[in-house]
Amino acid sequence: MTRPPVLSVSLPLALLLVSCGGEDTPGLYERSLSPSEKNFRLVESSMDRFRYSTKASEETTTESGGAAAAALVYDTPAGWTEKPGSLMRDLNFTFGPNGEGECYIARLPGAGGGLAANVNRWRSQMGASALTEEEVAALPTRPLFGQPARFVSVDGTFSPGMGSDQTFPNHRLMGLILASDAGAVFVKMTGPKDLVDQNSAAFDQFVSSLDVNTGGSGSGSN
Repeated sequence: MTRPPVLSVSLPLALLLVSCGGEDTPGLYERSLSPSEKNFRLVESSMDRFRYSTKASEETTTESGGAAAAALVYDTPAGWTEKPGSLMRDLNFTFGPNGEGECYIARLPGAGGGLAANVNRWRSQMGASALTEEEVAALPTRPLFGQPARFVSVDGTFSPGMGSDQTFPNHRLMGLILASDAGAVFVKMTGPKDLVDQNSAAFDQFVSSLDVNTGGSGSGSN
C-alpha cells in the first residue's frame, strides 16, 4: 500500500515526539520507532489550534542543534478518499458508495474541555445519555501515537450540529480521544451503522499507521 506524502509539522505548533537523543533519524521507512520515541507531547498554540503545517520547508530543531523536518505519516485504507483538511480537521476522509461515511483527526489546545465532556459531547450527537466520570474512566483504551486513548462506540441518530439541523438515523460513531493538560487529539468515524461496521478494521489500520516522524519529509511505500 502506498503512503501519501507526509505532512510537515513545525515544532512550536505540532504534535511532537520527545526523542531521547540528538542523532539523525534514519529514513522514514528504514526502521520502526522505539517506544521512547513514540512518547509525545502537545505544545499549545492558541493561534494555530495545533494545526499541522503543510509547508515542507519548515523545520524542527533537535537537541543537538541540527535541523530535522517533522511530519505526520499514515496509511490511507483501501476504499477511503482523502479530502482537504479544514480549520478543525487535520486529516479528513470519506468512504462508502456515496461518501456517506467519514473519518477525521483533529486537535484542540489545552485539555479540550476534558475527557468526560468530549465523550459525552459525542454521545449527545448520537442521542445517547451522558456517562458519569466513573463510566468514562471504565471505557476501553486503544493505542494512539503510542499512548492509551479512550475508545468510544455508540449507535443512534446522528446529529452533526455545527449549524446543521439534519439528523441521520441508524448511524454509528466510533472514535478515540486522547486528552492531556497540553492538548487533546480526536480520531472520529461516523456513518451508517453497517458501513461503519464494515470499515472498523480499516479504522484500526488507519489509527495504527498514524505516526510522527522527525527524520525527513519525503514519501514512500509499504
